[in-house]
Amino acid sequence: MIKLFNYITSNEKILFLSLVLYRCIDSLLINTFFDPDEYWQSLEVAHKLVFGYGYLTWEWSEGLRSFIHPLIFVYLFKFLKFLNLDTTFFIIIGPKLLSGFLAAIGDLYLYKLTLSLFKSKESAKWALICQLVSWYMFVCIVRTYSNSIETILFIISLYYFPINGENTISKPKVSIALTTFAFLIRPTTAIMWVYIIPLHIINLKSIKKILNFLIFDCLFIGGLCLFIGCFIDYIYYERFVFLPYNFLYFNVLKNISSFYGTHPFHWYWTQGLPAIGFTILPLFLLSIRSLWMKKSDRFKLHLAWCTLFTVGFYSLLAHKEFRFILPILPIIMMYSGYYISTFTQLKTKTTTTTTTASIKESKKSYDPKLKPNISTTLTTPPKLIILLLLLNIPMIIFFSNFHQRSPIDIMHYINSDIVPKIKDNGTLSVDLLMSCHATPFQSYIHNENLILTLLECPPPLNENSPIDEKSLFYKDPLKFMNTHYKHVDNNNNNNNNNNSKKLKPLPNYFIVEDELLDILEPWLLKNSYRKEYHLKKPLDITSSTVFIKV
Repeated sequence: MIKLFNYITSNEKILFLSLVLYRCIDSLLINTFFDPDEYWQSLEVAHKLVFGYGYLTWEWSEGLRSFIHPLIFVYLFKFLKFLNLDTTFFIIIGPKLLSGFLAAIGDLYLYKLTLSLFKSKESAKWALICQLVSWYMFVCIVRTYSNSIETILFIISLYYFPINGENTISKPKVSIALTTFAFLIRPTTAIMWVYIIPLHIINLKSIKKILNFLIFDCLFIGGLCLFIGCFIDYIYYERFVFLPYNFLYFNVLKNISSFYGTHPFHWYWTQGLPAIGFTILPLFLLSIRSLWMKKSDRFKLHLAWCTLFTVGFYSLLAHKEFRFILPILPIIMMYSGYYISTFTQLKTKTTTTTTTASIKESKKSYDPKLKPNISTTLTTPPKLIILLLLLNIPMIIFFSNFHQRSPIDIMHYINSDIVPKIKDNGTLSVDLLMSCHATPFQSYIHNENLILTLLECPPPLNENSPIDEKSLFYKDPLKFMNTHYKHVDNNNNNNNNNNSKKLKPLPNYFIVEDELLDILEPWLLKNSYRKEYHLKKPLDITSSTVFIKV
């Protein structure tokens, strides 16, 4: 295995092609639902822009998200449409493969960044191995999150940024440009650079160099990219929108993000970081100790301090999620790779070859014609470290194939069992009775004759905001059904004829999460529905039941 990896890393083109193959396979192996933003802040937006139907969440009406990220998939969908390949299969599979390709670029630049910082190919190899076997990286980096593209851009930006003056491939203008676009996609990317840029300014020392960096790199290049990004958003929003301000205003000043849950200050330290770092995190901590013990190498710890600084800053925010700290995970892999490489010492064996003349003069104690032949063999790390890495594999299998699989299976069931029943120019309707945005939408169905409905859940943007549908539904499911749908009791009550005109007709299908079956099944059966299919896989924490109207 080590020989194979040595061969792959011997040539950058071979390495990149291998990474593309690995990440594309990775993307195709992901059959689970992890977080709504994977679809609702990227694929659903792109699908709506290209094909004209679908659904946009409240963030897009309030100007809270940049169109830069969805545009990646807009151009992909347009390309498929141009080739007449815009079938449901390719609409699903295309973004997966594109995300795998982009993730491979991030992997390659992590390898190059590690090589640039530690000047050790072994450190770079093991950093890449850690990156490839990390369960959270495997499960998340190939998803269509804005956090994934933020992570990739962050790693590339670091490679081109003159960290401690050690980067021989220093292109700060490229780094600032990529960082600016990452900032527009995810304004929180500024947190990492709040640590890195002041440190760089201090290391420049010369006033002339500082002014050159601030004016030509930061202000000029950053300002130009900011203008381009704002212009793109102006085109699609049809009004001027400054995304970073809106993001700060809604999520921090108005604290709207807390509507989606809050966690205590220590959550990232006690749960978030240990969960995503998993068994590789101890290696990261040991690498800090190892470098700190060597005074000459302490300057290499700045990115490690940046990682801890970022976690500390994120801890100040009330709303916390695992994926928010995804951008620092490759840095953890980089330092862990360095630490593992300290065990893979090179055993050196020296032999000598002699010429014919030297044989004749073999009695001489020294012959300048003797040619040393040094061969090296790589030793493997301790078995405990190998075990720590391999423990990620069961996590990869579970989270890519079992954990929250039902939401994706719902979409596959609709495509295979419901969509084929749609007659020419006809429609079928499916209502999802589950948490809002708990499944993908038209980016996984791609059929405008299939009328999908979900429970709305916009946050209270002001004091007069009505209670959202999801909250009303979960507060009293039966009352919600009786006051939103035309049902048997309502039809039999002549006094409610006027109210019934305002009610929604019953759909062809209901898909209900199983936790609500005891409450809703009698109501559904009474209104001429029957169980059609149960969506449940072993070890899956989510499950749903399909009801069809008969």
